[in-house]
Amino acid sequence: MYNKGRQPNMRQDINRFCKIGWNSIKDNRIPLFFLWALAFSLVLSYYKLPVAKKLLQPIFNLQFHGGWKAAVANRVVFCGLLPGIFLATVRSIRPRRTVATILANCMWMGLWGVLSNMFFTMQASIFGNNIDFTTILCKILVDKCIWSALLCVPLNSLFFFWEGCDLSLTRCKSQWPGNYIRNIYLPLLVTDFMVWIPVQCAVYMFPLPLQIQLVGFAGAFWTLVGLSTESNARMNLITPARLYGKISMGYSQPFVRTARPPVEVSL
Repeated sequence: MYNKGRQPNMRQDINRFCKIGWNSIKDNRIPLFFLWALAFSLVLSYYKLPVAKKLLQPIFNLQFHGGWKAAVANRVVFCGLLPGIFLATVRSIRPRRTVATILANCMWMGLWGVLSNMFFTMQASIFGNNIDFTTILCKILVDKCIWSALLCVPLNSLFFFWEGCDLSLTRCKSQWPGNYIRNIYLPLLVTDFMVWIPVQCAVYMFPLPLQIQLVGFAGAFWTLVGLSTESNARMNLITPARLYGKISMGYSQPFVRTARPPVEVSL
């Protein structure tokens, strides 16, 4: 009896998560398909056009010689500082503690630069640098099922939820949803899979130094798309925690339910 009673809810959850992933693609289809097309066009150009390879060579050299420091610089500038400037200049999404939010975001992204450098290097040491189907498939499986599912999505969802509460643990606690797994983690994970798997397929076709740098550029582009979408939306139905939680993974539909009435995000 218990299992039968749970089955409809489980099916409903699966349908809801699939709908969330589909909506994240549908609502941002133009920039998303542009990102996918750009990623694969860059791959084709790199291997078919000598001029493209020459243009990317400085980025290759920067990462090859700079190592984790180059990865940190990439994430801080393109995933932390650049979105932070956008946040500060657009009043409708400007956080209440603007400077502190930008600094926290830069430090957080810098940490991910170190971790990303370690992760991509580890992947290359285990699976090699070939661009055959088996190698890329193995890297994608480890990337999505371990790296993203167990590390990126949980940690980023927590950080951006806290950041969306103006770096206040008190507000974070009061606005925390009743079921983290169902209301935050799984929707973000499904969206991450549907949005980023095509991009990662293209990224893993590049040499290792370019992988580390280009994935940061792609993340910066998608973050700016999310911020632009929110700045042009009707903000009176979005609380700060919901806004930043969505931006963290490019999710474009509200998923956090709070007991507080909706507030304007003119922070």
